[in-house]
Amino acid sequence: MYICRVDAKTHRLIAALLAVCCCVPLRAQERDYAFGPGERHIILEMFRPMYFISGIPVNSPVSKESADVKFQYSIKLNLFRDIAASGVDLFFGYTQTSVWNFYAHSSPFYDNTYNPGFYAQKTWYRDGNPVHTLLGGLEHRSNGRSDAYSRSTNYGFATYARHFPDLVLAATLRIGSGWYGDQRTWDLPLRYIGLLRLSAAYQTPDRSWEFQAGVTPLLNRSIANVTLEAGWRLARRKDNPFLFVQFHYGYEVFRDCVDEYGDSVLWPDGIVSYDHGVPTPPRAMIRFGILVSPHSFLRAVL
Repeated sequence: MYICRVDAKTHRLIAALLAVCCCVPLRAQERDYAFGPGERHIILEMFRPMYFISGIPVNSPVSKESADVKFQYSIKLNLFRDIAASGVDLFFGYTQTSVWNFYAHSSPFYDNTYNPGFYAQKTWYRDGNPVHTLLGGLEHRSNGRSDAYSRSTNYGFATYARHFPDLVLAATLRIGSGWYGDQRTWDLPLRYIGLLRLSAAYQTPDRSWEFQAGVTPLLNRSIANVTLEAGWRLARRKDNPFLFVQFHYGYEVFRDCVDEYGDSVLWPDGIVSYDHGVPTPPRAMIRFGILVSPHSFLRAVL
């Protein structure tokens, strides 16, 4: 069985870096820059929300091994803005989500998900407020392994979002295929990641609370990946962090997808047999911590 382990010094370093990332927003105010339509520029900004949270399972016994820490780090590089005065922005994004058995002996990492991609986005505005957003692109998602326990998927996606004064409704369609070791399979996108995602984000009029819900139907016994989130803004400024709670049911990382570290049989040639009919039971986790997401309406879009 493969487990990533880190020493105590690395624990402290990772914790310090995450604390800095969650407390200091990356996104610069757009008014600080003046770019013409289609002008090429590169600015480092936040992409998906960044958070550092810890919690326990709600559908299995609580122990040092089942309690964990989960964190997400996400940035983007703006490549072209308002191409040919079309309102379309192109950018490269990278997101990493890690589940860390912080409380277990030696604090191994349960699993990591690496998610780079290229994206195009256009938002239509009315009276200075967003009304419609289209976001599309190509993404790669993997656990970073290069051996028979490698899990990855590549897909194209398109998201449409409808904006209301305090509410955003969004739908995402993903089409692609996955790899289990060196075997191509449709099971990863169909059974564990999902082809369709429906989501909603609501912000109270005073901007003190944000709520988000996302549902991804799956073609296996877990029925769906479900995420419910709530955040309370620590201050009223746009870039201030939230106290944050997240509930997730289903498959969060590739280790949850299939019995990859358990009963799989590794053949002498390094190929791992793939049992399509035995998905790992889904997990239900509730976690608390801190989140930074200055562009609130994108939480539903992404």
